[in-house]
Amino acid sequence: MKKLSLEMLRLTSDEVLGRSQMKKITGGNDNVYYCQCFDSAGNTYGGEAYLVSHIDVAMAMTMDRCPAGGGCVMQ
Repeated sequence: MKKLSLEMLRLTSDEVLGRSQMKKITGGNDNVYYCQCFDSAGNTYGGEAYLVSHIDVAMAMTMDRCPAGGGCVMQ
């Protein structure tokens, strides 16, 4: 499994969980999908990582923001 880099999100300190909060997180069936848009020439841009239950959800979110299409892979 690849590591997920959160640096690009530019989170504020209020949006980041502390160690004690992270210890309380359990379970879940979500997966991380990395999705990119395609331009009309087939180049990729606008990579986003989504934590969702199914690839169809990630694809729907990607297609909403990618006018020429896009694709997702599970990380």
